[in-house]
Amino acid sequence: MGRNQGWCLFVAAAVVAALLPAPTMAGRLELKNEISGVTGVRKLKLAVRCWSNEDDLGWDTLKPMQSRVWKFTTMNMWPFQKTEFRCQFRSGFGTTSQDVVTVFSVQSGFRKECGDGGDECIWVAKRDGFYQRRIVRDENGRKSFVDILKSKWVWKW
Repeated sequence: MGRNQGWCLFVAAAVVAALLPAPTMAGRLELKNEISGVTGVRKLKLAVRCWSNEDDLGWDTLKPMQSRVWKFTTMNMWPFQKTEFRCQFRSGFGTTSQDVVTVFSVQSGFRKECGDGGDECIWVAKRDGFYQRRIVRDENGRKSFVDILKSKWVWKW
């Protein structure tokens, strides 16, 4: 290979590398228990079991107004886009309509549903169901939230 061909190959590789998305990024997942307006401690608690492709985070119980936050690094380069967290939820009102809920995925379509930036996904349990808290910004750049009902509680037992 001639000197000019080697130089062209190097420049082409640099341009392609610059155009590729960042191979890793920070991710943040938050689960919140906002169940309220109920008598009886049992109905107020939220049992959660989460896992990713690599880790099983186990079962945890969230009391009212408690939350759990996980921060992690995701691989965001095809064909390695694989970071995904799934959870099961149980409350005194039942479970989510899907036994397993994907609460974070590096796939861009899923991340857009989380809202502004897509690197942070927030899920909230309320008395009437399970919500995705979408992050939005107003015209001045201030962050606010919109709760979108993803599942009413159902009894499956």
